[in-house]
Amino acid sequence: MILKEFAEFLQNYYTEEEKEAQSAGTEKHKTPVFLLFFWVKNKLETPAKTNVDKIIQKEIYIAKNRANDFLLIGKSPSGRRLIQSLYNFALSFEQQQYARWLHDKKPNDFKNC
Repeated sequence: MILKEFAEFLQNYYTEEEKEAQSAGTEKHKTPVFLLFFWVKNKLETPAKTNVDKIIQKEIYIAKNRANDFLLIGKSPSGRRLIQSLYNFALSFEQQQYARWLHDKKPNDFKNC
C-alpha cells in the first residue's frame, strides 16, 4: 500500500519531468532516493488524510545533524523496515531507469566521453 503510493508518485514525477524537459529543451534529473526524502517530508508536513499518511507519520521522523544533513529515522523496528523497504524500492527504480536508458545506447555512443 505504501510502496504503491510511492511508486505512483515516482511515475507521476518522471512523467511530468519528461514533458517539462522536452518543452524547455533541458534535462533536469532528481534521483529516486532524493525524491523518497521529498515524498516522506511532504507526508510528514501535511495533515494525515489517508492511512498511508497516518502510518508514515507514526513510524518515521526526520532528523537533522550538525552537517545540515537530513536523516529518515524509524521510530520503531517496523518504521526502520519501512524506511529500508522504501529505500530499496527507490534504488531498484533508479536501476530500472538506468537499464532503460542504457538499452538504447550503442558502444559508439561512449567513445567520445
